[in-house]
Amino acid sequence: MRDRTYRFGEFELNVAEGELRTRSSVVRLQQKPLLLLISLLESPQRVVTRDQLRQTLWGSETFVDHEQGINVAIKKVRDALGDSVENPRLVETLAKKGYRFLLPVEVVGGETAQDTHSGAQNGLAAAGANTPDKREPYFHWGWILAGVAAVVLATLGIWLFRVEAKSHNAINVNSLAVLPLQDLSPDPGQEYLADGITEELITSLAQALPLRVISRTSVMRYKQTNEPITQIARELGVDAIVEGAVVRGQNRVKVTVQLIDATKDRHLWAQSYDRNLGDFLGMEAELSREIARQIGNNLSLRPQISANSRVVAPEVYELYLKGRFFWNKRTDQGMKKAAEYFQQAIDRDPNYAPAYVGLADCYEFNEPPTLPPESLAVKTKQMAKRALELDQSLGEAHATLGLISQNFDRDWGGAETEYRRAIELNPNYATAHQWYGEHLALRGRFDEGLEEMKIARDLDPLSLVIIKDMGEVYYAARKYDQAIGFYRKALDMDSHFILARRYLAMAYLQKREFSSAIAELETVTQEEENPDTMAELAYAYAFSGRREEAERVLHDLKGISERRSTQAFDYALIYTGLGNNDKAFEWLERARREHAGPLAGLGVDPRWDSLRADHRFADLMGRMQ
Repeated sequence: MRDRTYRFGEFELNVAEGELRTRSSVVRLQQKPLLLLISLLESPQRVVTRDQLRQTLWGSETFVDHEQGINVAIKKVRDALGDSVENPRLVETLAKKGYRFLLPVEVVGGETAQDTHSGAQNGLAAAGANTPDKREPYFHWGWILAGVAAVVLATLGIWLFRVEAKSHNAINVNSLAVLPLQDLSPDPGQEYLADGITEELITSLAQALPLRVISRTSVMRYKQTNEPITQIARELGVDAIVEGAVVRGQNRVKVTVQLIDATKDRHLWAQSYDRNLGDFLGMEAELSREIARQIGNNLSLRPQISANSRVVAPEVYELYLKGRFFWNKRTDQGMKKAAEYFQQAIDRDPNYAPAYVGLADCYEFNEPPTLPPESLAVKTKQMAKRALELDQSLGEAHATLGLISQNFDRDWGGAETEYRRAIELNPNYATAHQWYGEHLALRGRFDEGLEEMKIARDLDPLSLVIIKDMGEVYYAARKYDQAIGFYRKALDMDSHFILARRYLAMAYLQKREFSSAIAELETVTQEEENPDTMAELAYAYAFSGRREEAERVLHDLKGISERRSTQAFDYALIYTGLGNNDKAFEWLERARREHAGPLAGLGVDPRWDSLRADHRFADLMGRMQ
């Protein structure tokens, strides 16, 4: 049976590989859908009853919900074939009887197509056992099928756990990833709930368990994926994985989770939680504590489990989750919606600390864009401090205060204190390590900065910003080849990541590779009209001796300033490239008065090296301390 290949229509099913192929695509099937499809192909154009399918898929197991399991498996088969219940062209449903495969089937290799169903059962099981476990994307089904999927997920997970528990010994691991919980709710507008619970689990487990927990940014790349668990674990560099699903009805929420030993691709534990929506917060706290306990038991760890949970109305927490959902999109429109939801949460409950952190993060990312940088900085600080007044355990708020102290107040000592406190409260908060690493590099402590950036990258290995910032540390240390390597790595992951391309150009300039630098910046200016990028292009023209082109871009930038905000820092950079030191210091002084964030790097940024011998530079740096 494992040697067989089935051909029908445009499809070919390779049993040994568990692959359904066409000329343009390959789909891997999980064990149960594969077994079900083979059963249908073994009896083409004949009825295969649900009882026959039950025997094939589960044999004599009595504690599995067979009816629901068949529904899920047949849905996955139809999805793989691109078929539908309403207009079937391949798989027909016969109400209360079973299913019929409508096309003729050609069988190549293995036994004859006339083998009886019972005689083929062992071969089917063997073929299914050879199929890697896949994390397939879910679709928004109707409410009944959504609930069915969650129940089956829990049932199968618990069954696998029971079977393996007899031979299970606790394993030692150093790292864990919580994959995005799948949203199985019938309403696509509930996606924020699954994302919010995922983020809360990551935060809770990172604080409770003495191991490395991968950050949200990296795991969200696997929200819709067909990659097997073992491959995801290799890409993230983790030993264990938590995955699951969320279903929300009108008044209830069901969450199913399971723990997987990624080194051996085996289930260790699974559980399902079903609560009224009004009890959702209590359920989430219980879920976090129970997962921490179970992971601790299974992985030989001792979690530091807090019995405290935030007391907040469900509607307030829902507003907060919606805010985080849109904030994580990192778009102008998303940031605007996020700020609105955070403010609504604060209006409903003025004592809910996380909403203040969320609003501070919006201000930190220039929302609303109509406010000047000084006003945004003040508001960021106010919100972060208010959050800490309400909850001193929020490491995220300390990290935000560190960034403001560094970029706006020029309080280097205060910034370091805040960063270290953020890391103390939440050692798995990648952003705190990232910002602290940048901070150390800006102060010339490059080796220490790189160590923090490496920790940040271990926690968030797929973060483009962290990879880019690793390059910035090397750039500031004048190690341009290493910097270029990291900028290129980020661009290999996303060729439209503009920040990496801009910094890549600056590194090329320092290596005197002028044509490469200018080509990168010209590419960026074609994609967006950004004053910062225009200033960098003008600087590159001037630095490479193309003064007329630099002055043309400077003229264009002054024209743009009539309709949108531009930074004094940008003009200072252009005049530095042109060698007009008087104008450069004039604009640098204005940037100092405006508390321009980029000035924090003035002491280490190679672009300002031509000014360092001037006494005015030392005076400016002294007034910025």
